Amino acid sequence: MNIRYLTLGIGMVLLLAGVSNSDEIKTKHVRCTFGATFSSPGVETHIDTNGDTISAGLHQGLVNCNIGRFFFQEEFEFQPCQGACPVSCPAGTTEFDLVQAHGVLTAEKTSEQLFFEDAAGASTFCLAPDLTFTFSEHATFAGGTGQFTGASGSFDGQGTGKYLASGSKDNIFGGFGQFTEVATGTLTIPK
Repeated sequence: MNIRYLTLGIGMVLLLAGVSNSDEIKTKHVRCTFGATFSSPGVETHIDTNGDTISAGLHQGLVNCNIGRFFFQEEFEFQPCQGACPVSCPAGTTEFDLVQAHGVLTAEKTSEQLFFEDAAGASTFCLAPDLTFTFSEHATFAGGTGQFTGASGSFDGQGTGKYLASGSKDNIFGGFGQFTEVATGTLTIPK
């Protein structure tokens, strides 16, 4: 009879331990490779968060990460560096600073979504005269759906790309092109 109470007691302790661990936080190191296309401000999105009459652009593509494969969409708004620029870009390029950006990664297998955003000044875009470019990015994870609900953390990325078509209308430059990026960071998910 004592063995039965001992077994029952151990079972209850393990059950309660399992319940209390359900509030744990899981942190993962993330490494992702982006392959995407973009439409820069010449394509009208009607998103103008800084009131300069130039619309935000749109990125979309695929992302392969150590945590899965995702479809990727992001709206972004840059402006030419004004005043005392931090001179983050190489000589001979034009520097653009980020106004804001918001993105969604949609998991290929589950359709769960992971949100991220870049704050003003968190990214720098360096455009060369031949319309190739480099950029750096610092983004934060900002929640999501399904397993990504309440997600937090951040990542840093470096990328390169090229405009494949470009032009101007009403003194607004626009274009279409491609880019690749490698990003690493930490993703924290409440269990």
